[in-house]
Amino acid sequence: MSRLAPVTVVIPAWQAGEFLAATLDSLRAQTTPPEAVVVVDDGSTDATAHIAIEGGATLLRQDHRGPGAARNRGVAHANSEFVAFLDADDWYAPDKLERSVEVLQEIGAACLATDAWVVRGGRIDARKNQGRNVPTVLTTERLLKGSPVICSSVVARRRAVLEVGGFDEHPDLIATEDFDLWLRMSEREPLAYLGEPLTFYRVHQGSLSANERFLRGVDRILARVAQHHVGEAHFQNLIRRRRADVRLDYAWDLITTGRKAEGRALIREAQRLAPTWKGVRMRLRSMLPA
Repeated sequence: MSRLAPVTVVIPAWQAGEFLAATLDSLRAQTTPPEAVVVVDDGSTDATAHIAIEGGATLLRQDHRGPGAARNRGVAHANSEFVAFLDADDWYAPDKLERSVEVLQEIGAACLATDAWVVRGGRIDARKNQGRNVPTVLTTERLLKGSPVICSSVVARRRAVLEVGGFDEHPDLIATEDFDLWLRMSEREPLAYLGEPLTFYRVHQGSLSANERFLRGVDRILARVAQHHVGEAHFQNLIRRRRADVRLDYAWDLITTGRKAEGRALIREAQRLAPTWKGVRMRLRSMLPA
């Protein structure tokens, strides 16, 4: 029998019947399979629970509370040295766990993220961080400039996750709860980053309501970070720029779907926070006919 990686893979799953079997198959195909796989069924009404059991995972069930709560439940159940976070529609390259644990043990880091292949409509598109200069050490400062971390790429020491309180389960943080956790962990110790794409990450069609929730979540997270860095001009400037960038991204989606007045209002907010030429160009383009 092959040796096992000292890892519990935690999979939050809600209505995950379409993809979960392939996700679990990728874990059985690991060069060093995980010590345990925990699927937390977050109130599904489809075949999620049945597929999890058939795939050999430990199944935990809870009422629908969101991915942060599901991941916390899985971490609490784990007994291994490391936990890995894998969404139910993503999957691993065969050497994902072997390489991640090898690097973590070699450098003694608390948390490691890797690059990931982006999958759109069943087709591998590109690497998540292709063309970006991502350092091997991710500080709080670097994460505030824009996070290169995909949650499904992360393997961390279970102790380190628990010491910062795990994922924040507040409803406003659904879709941003992982960014919040990486920031809190980085305030104790920078995250390590490996530029190898060892995870396959599915990107689905977004929605304006999801973008609004993302903005609300980022604002909540950055308010906490700002309080932590009161009086530090450099961090306050980074926070303002990040808040502005998120508003510009949402504004562009509003403009391209015909909601130009709302988009321009967000551009004005962004420009008050951190004026940029990008904001000026977006406002001018919003004035053009459709």
